[in-house]
Amino acid sequence: YMNSFQGSERLIFEYIQHHARNISDISAKEIARDTFTTTTSVNRVCKKMGYKSYTELRYRFLRDHFTPAPAAPDMGSQADDIVTDVSRLLTHSSHIYLYARGASLTSLNYLSRFLSLASLPHLILNDMHQLTRVSKGTLVLISKSGETQSLIEMARNALRKGLKIIAITRQGSTLASISTLCWPLPIDINAVSLYQREGQLELLSAVDRIGCRLLQHDTV
Repeated sequence: YMNSFQGSERLIFEYIQHHARNISDISAKEIARDTFTTTTSVNRVCKKMGYKSYTELRYRFLRDHFTPAPAAPDMGSQADDIVTDVSRLLTHSSHIYLYARGASLTSLNYLSRFLSLASLPHLILNDMHQLTRVSKGTLVLISKSGETQSLIEMARNALRKGLKIIAITRQGSTLASISTLCWPLPIDINAVSLYQREGQLELLSAVDRIGCRLLQHDTV
């Protein structure tokens, strides 16, 4: 569906990801200037992330900042614990499998890149049925809503086989409840937002923290 970003697109993608908290104050021209690219490239990356344009991405973030939701600081020490637990489980897994659908594939590819840099062999599953040959290891599932049927079914099949499940998904979701270890994201899902992309940067931020911890372990 979507390969991980390469070249100048990678620079733009990582710039947006690392400046997520104050992205509403940054213009496309500033990103283009700081990454030595063009505003056209900035918009192209935003479209791959599931937004119509950079303007829409900024709007979604501005709106989310003023929408009552569980405060991010509440996740402070809890997030540190989860990062530690997830990193430890991945580092000690005999086999690592990754699965996501739709726009969450962007986050999955980002995690795959970190695992490669940390020299942790892994396999991205494209189909649920690939799990039939798997008998041990850890399955990482990434989902904004946590209600995607194929991911829930895969998680249940994996648990029956004795695999451990790491889920990066919305807190309180079905997927969160059946996972071995969950990074619970404070995403407000309702009939309208379910089809929008405002949760994607929360997914990317979680993956980024896990990936950075994996690389720290790798250098120790």
